[in-house]
Amino acid sequence: MRSLLKGIHAGLLLAACLVIAVALPAGAQDVTFRTYKDNSGFSCQFPSDWDFQQSTRGDRVFSGLQGDAREAVIIIQLIDRAKTAEKTAQAQIERAKAQLLAVSEGRIRTEGAAPVAGQQAPFVIASYKTTDNAGKERPFNHIQMVVTAPRLFLLISYSAPDGIFDEYMKVFENCSATFALGELSAAEPLVEQGQPQTQAPLPENEEGEDESTGKPAPAGDEDTIVWRRNTDRAFWIAVPRIWSSEIDEAEPYSLDMRHPDRVEGVIVWALDLDQATKAKDFADAWEENLADKIFFMSERLAKPASEHPGVGLPKVPVVMREYQGEVSGATVQSLAAYLVYKKRGYTIVGYHFLGDKKGEARVRDAIMSFRLAAPDN
Repeated sequence: MRSLLKGIHAGLLLAACLVIAVALPAGAQDVTFRTYKDNSGFSCQFPSDWDFQQSTRGDRVFSGLQGDAREAVIIIQLIDRAKTAEKTAQAQIERAKAQLLAVSEGRIRTEGAAPVAGQQAPFVIASYKTTDNAGKERPFNHIQMVVTAPRLFLLISYSAPDGIFDEYMKVFENCSATFALGELSAAEPLVEQGQPQTQAPLPENEEGEDESTGKPAPAGDEDTIVWRRNTDRAFWIAVPRIWSSEIDEAEPYSLDMRHPDRVEGVIVWALDLDQATKAKDFADAWEENLADKIFFMSERLAKPASEHPGVGLPKVPVVMREYQGEVSGATVQSLAAYLVYKKRGYTIVGYHFLGDKKGEARVRDAIMSFRLAAPDN
C-alpha cells in the first residue's frame, strides 16, 4: 500500500482496507494477539508484545516496544456523552478534523464510515508534521475513528510516521475487527474531553500474628508502608497500611491483603509439601492444578518476569511469572513469585487492573519485599 502522503488515491485505498479489515478474523494476522478488556466496557485485541499504559488523563495507550514499532501508537479516549458539547459521533469527528487541521501541515486525506462494534463508525484519515520519540520532526499519518457506547464516545486513533504507518496498519485493523462493547463499571470515572493525541506520549514504577493493625488506614494513606509478620508460616511482607488483612487456615494456607476500594492486592499462599521440590517444579505444579481457578492467574503471559532480589535467606531460588485474567469485564494483570524452603512452597501473587501504574508499583514492591527472615529495617 502506498503512503498517504503520495496522494488521495492512496488515502482512498487505505479507507477501503479499513472497511474490509473489520471482517477479518484475528487468526489472519501473522503476529500473536491478546485480548484487552477495559473496565469502561470495551474490549479489543493487540499484539502480545505491545505495551499498554493509561495516561494521567485516562487515555488508553497501546504502542510497540521495539524498533520502528515504538513510533506506532493507538490511543483510545473515553468521552462522557453527558458532558461533551458534541452529542453525535459525526460531531465528534468534525471536532477532531478541526483539531487535526490545526497541526503543522495538517491535511484531511479522506473520510468515511466503517462497520465497527455493530455500527457504522465515522473516521477520517489525516497527515501532518510533528516530532517523533527522538525529537525529530517528520511527517505522520493518522486515523481518527469514533465508536458510540451507551454512556461514552470512544475516540480511537492510530498514528505513525510516514514509512512505517502501513507496516503497523494491521494492528489497527485487528483492533477495529475485534472491537466490542460491554457494560461500564460503576467505578470507572468518566473524563472531560481534551485534545486528540497526535504523537506517542512519553511514559508517565497470636495465630497468624500481624504486626500492623490489619485494619484499613484513613483514605489517602496508600503511601504508608508497614511490615506484616506472619508467625504461622514464618514470613514477612511490606504492604500499604491501607490494605486489609485476612487469614484463611485452609490448605493451602493464605494471607489475603487487599485495597479496600480497588481491584488491587497481594495474596501469600503457603503449602506444606511431602518432599523437597525445586521452585520451578512447584511453580509448574501450581499452574497445572490451581492457577486457572484464580481469576487473575487464568492466563500466563509469554513475556519473562524479572528476578526476585532474594528472600532474606541465602541459596533460596525464586521463580517469577506474570499472568492476566479478568473481573467484571476488565483485564487484571498479576505478578507471582514462587519459592520452596524446608518442604514448604510459597506463592506470593499480586494483582491490579492493567494500566494502573501506581497500583502496579505498589503490588510489585510488596512482592519484592517478601522475606523468610526478619527484614533489616
